[in-house]
Amino acid sequence: MTLPDTQKPMADLDRLRLLSPAQLRQTLGDGNYGGLYQRSDEDMLALWAVAVQETAGLLQHGWAPAVQDRSEPLT
Repeated sequence: MTLPDTQKPMADLDRLRLLSPAQLRQTLGDGNYGGLYQRSDEDMLALWAVAVQETAGLLQHGWAPAVQDRSEPLT
């Protein structure tokens, strides 16, 4: 199967949330909510690098946001 070279228009997410699962499948058709059907290897490697960096940060520093120093008044 050959993927289209064109970008599919973005789906109206507010409208999609109102649909039943069957209506959603029928509306989306190919399952693409919008955007490109494929990306270059360069794009995918750049995306992968960000994902690895963010995941490593979570593993090293945890998921909770930094706690504000309670010795100072909240502003």
